Amino acid sequence: MRIATLQQYTTGLNAILDNQTEVNKTQQQVSTGRRVLTPADDPIASTKILQLQQDEALRDQYEKNMTAAENRLNLEEATLSSVTDNLTRLKELTVQAGGGTLTITDRQSIAAEVYQIQEALVDLFNTRDANGEYIFAGFKGGTEPFVQTSTGRYEYQGDEGQRYLAIGNSTTVATGDNGKNLFIDVKAAKDTFTTSVNPNNIGTLKVNPGFVTDEEAYGDFYPDDLIITFNPESAIDPAAPNYTIRRASDNRVVEGMANVSYVSGRDIAVAGIRLGMSGDPEPGDEVLVKSSPKQSITDTIFRLTAGLNTLEDNPEDSATLDILIEDTLTNLAYAQSSVSEVVSQVGARLNIVENTANLSADVGIVNKEVLSKLSDVDFAEAVSRLSLQSYLLEAAQQSYTTISRLSLFDQL
Repeated sequence: MRIATLQQYTTGLNAILDNQTEVNKTQQQVSTGRRVLTPADDPIASTKILQLQQDEALRDQYEKNMTAAENRLNLEEATLSSVTDNLTRLKELTVQAGGGTLTITDRQSIAAEVYQIQEALVDLFNTRDANGEYIFAGFKGGTEPFVQTSTGRYEYQGDEGQRYLAIGNSTTVATGDNGKNLFIDVKAAKDTFTTSVNPNNIGTLKVNPGFVTDEEAYGDFYPDDLIITFNPESAIDPAAPNYTIRRASDNRVVEGMANVSYVSGRDIAVAGIRLGMSGDPEPGDEVLVKSSPKQSITDTIFRLTAGLNTLEDNPEDSATLDILIEDTLTNLAYAQSSVSEVVSQVGARLNIVENTANLSADVGIVNKEVLSKLSDVDFAEAVSRLSLQSYLLEAAQQSYTTISRLSLFDQL
């Protein structure tokens, strides 16, 4: 067979280039420690490597979520523990305030400490996490959940949402609880009510939380609400501020409560409850008295403080104080139960996070082992192969040099 000179050179050169390619590839494997440099090296292994790398990246994100969830839950647990301690102290002070030998001055001294505990509790209710978000505000993490109104009461400004974080492919965990479920919707000792002024009022009218003075009378009226509406001053003679009290259900005037003369600071007794209004109302201004089977922790404390500060040393006020003390103790017990139930839930969530983290760590170890087998180079084998390929490259180069000299002109 005739072999052309060009073919001879091309064959020798291709052999050198092929060996050089193999040597370069092996050198790169040794230097990087990776067996699969491109998908073409091992298509099946490349697919599995990509999947494992994606799983590892997702697992890293889950681990970050677990850390964030654990931090928030630990903060909530510590906060609720402090809330429980403050509620316990409040119960002690309430029992002390119920002593029959105390005077209003003594009760006012107790009320001063009760007020300080209320402020401490509100600070706890407005706790922020490391990111500056309020942990008891629901989805409205940037909004302060408990804000004091002009009447001194605290109102909840958050929502009823509950945040969750994914900590696994099919596992999510709640990272907090909203303040409404925890601190507002607390079961009350008895059917009770809340007072508020209409936000559209024009005047400077304020209303205190009020008290139940006749449980039987209020029980007959419950669950209806009351609307106190201020009339034009000309409605009475001589002209003066006055109001009318109606049932919210049918707008019917409560007996004896039409065009009642208003005196700032004077208590109103109606339907078994007593409340006080102050300030300068304008015609059309309203006070709303809403019945409720629940009472917030802040309202319980606010009502107790008001009672200790204002109820006098007389038989009528003493009877009201007895009811207030009894109801407050029961309400505080319900509040502690509500908080304790959530503390148990927080502990369960922390256990879920811990168990998921342990499982994730085990899976991570297995994934890394499989990934290493698929992608890492066997250095002993690679170095031996490199030696052989280098030898073959050198042989190809030498043979090319020898063959290239086989020319008739070299003999002339």
